[in-house]
Amino acid sequence: MVSRDDRTAGQSLLGQLEEADRKLREYRSISNDTEGTAQSPDGLIEATVGLYGEVRELVLDPRIYRTVDATALAEAVRDVINKAVGEAQATAAGQLSSLLPGGLSEPSDLAFAPLDAELRKARRGGLS
Repeated sequence: MVSRDDRTAGQSLLGQLEEADRKLREYRSISNDTEGTAQSPDGLIEATVGLYGEVRELVLDPRIYRTVDATALAEAVRDVINKAVGEAQATAAGQLSSLLPGGLSEPSDLAFAPLDAELRKARRGGLS
């Protein structure tokens, strides 16, 4: 026979699991939809990336081929992509901060905050 306390505890746990699932779906949605876009100072290179640095769009103005310095071009493309990643991470940090216990203090927390929260919960002996 299931006691009233057991039933209440089970309902509480179910509610916590449903809330965790809702937050995870929202986190995933924001993570998948977040983009950052950056442009080179001369406007000849533009990159749009996802939260984790996947290049979604790269636009090279045809005038970029006037210079034959492949190393300089590669560095410029890299710099624009890195700047776009920073934009995406800053945007996501702002949007995701409210979903994570303790919020986010810097964009690198995006990678570690969920794991940190789970470790803290495990140390306390259960779900929050």
